[in-house]
Amino acid sequence: MKLARGTKFIEEEHPQLLRDESSLSGGNCQVAVWPEKAHEVTEFLKECFEDSVNITVSGARTGITGGAVPMGGAILSTELLKGITSTADQNIIRVLAGESLESITNYCNKEKPGLFYPPDPTETTASIGGTIATDASGAASYKFGSTRNWIDRLRIILPSGTDLTVKRGEHRFRKGKLNHPVLGTINLPQLDKSQPIKNAAGLYITPGMDLIDLFIGSEGKLGLVLEADLLLARKPYAVASFAVFCSEDQFWDLRKDLMNSNLPLREMEVIADPSLTFLTENTGKTFPEEGDWVLFTSIDIASEDELDVILETLEMLLEELNISPDNTWGGFDDMEVKRLKEFRHLLPETVNRIISGHALKNNKIHKISTDTAVHPEKLQKYYFKMKSILESTKIEHVVFGHSGQGHLHANLIPKNDFELEKAELAVELIAKEAVKLGGTVSAEHGTGKLKIPLLKLMYSAKELSDMELLVERICVS
Repeated sequence: MKLARGTKFIEEEHPQLLRDESSLSGGNCQVAVWPEKAHEVTEFLKECFEDSVNITVSGARTGITGGAVPMGGAILSTELLKGITSTADQNIIRVLAGESLESITNYCNKEKPGLFYPPDPTETTASIGGTIATDASGAASYKFGSTRNWIDRLRIILPSGTDLTVKRGEHRFRKGKLNHPVLGTINLPQLDKSQPIKNAAGLYITPGMDLIDLFIGSEGKLGLVLEADLLLARKPYAVASFAVFCSEDQFWDLRKDLMNSNLPLREMEVIADPSLTFLTENTGKTFPEEGDWVLFTSIDIASEDELDVILETLEMLLEELNISPDNTWGGFDDMEVKRLKEFRHLLPETVNRIISGHALKNNKIHKISTDTAVHPEKLQKYYFKMKSILESTKIEHVVFGHSGQGHLHANLIPKNDFELEKAELAVELIAKEAVKLGGTVSAEHGTGKLKIPLLKLMYSAKELSDMELLVERICVS
């Protein structure tokens, strides 16, 4: 096991451990370890637990809420916990926490042709441990749902050092209670209202839930994910992707038409005005002159005949809304689909690059963004409220996200302390509007360190206290 000691030594020799994609500053720790074996993880966690040392678990550090940034104590990196193996079930693979989504894809392409792992967060370098900890989703979650839908088994090292294996279907809560041979009796907190369908804020709590789902999305509070059994899906004949450049009115109409169609949609994304202008100014890329909104969609194709039907249906929908084919980018082969995916990812990547530049001049600057979501039917109403708040700040901003799931990311780009304070207030106001509409303050990124204050907007003091008591209860097992 690789180990480093000393705040100054770690800061000088391993500065990457003290930051993630959130650009949150102030990271520091006294001890850093890189275990390669399960017993090394167990021994280190147990030692820290007995000495009351706080631990931050670090994966690929692609998170944008500061969850991997240590604020004292020790940091445990999963970077060297690598390995992917097949299981007796051909549709399941076993993966250690440090493997990336990209490496999982490469493994499936080589060893499991015809199968793939569906969860598709933006960053393919994200570690599987991190995506499980945050219940990551992404564009394809419109069809496939979040990470939790594709986890069959977890091996978890609890903070006390206890090595725990949880398999889906073996332990379920009954009337909010579960008796477990290792964990003992667990009582779920009682919530005043059910959690939104897409939600990554607080612990996952729903009637009759499986025990495994309590750990997924818990952001490491309940333990470190050491390895996971992932469910694979069969690849379709092909995937057709489209980017439709249109007006705001055309976007809302086309979104409704597509969601009401029988097309096998994989994703339904949006880039809203003024994002295209922002991209042109900061990347030099140009886009069709007509239309300042973009609707992205990908459609699973079962056969060549079905492709013809889908193209005809899409052409008809565009024609009815007076959207020119010249304003649509489409792709069917792997290269074209990749190009469109890179275009969609260009916006958050550009925002991150600019924020990082501002942070070099002022270390207080960090990424300010929303991860809020409402029921898809309420998205247009919610967007108008979000837009009003954003425009009132006079701060440069862009909006994009998963429109099919009512889930938008508003990214504000503050340049100084004054704009930073205004941006943070705007995020809180936007989160309040989401909660008023029955939504969530965090739909896929978790709360990390930056969004913890937003939890009080969504849960009562008692609900938050009960969640903390549950965390403490499991941590000492």
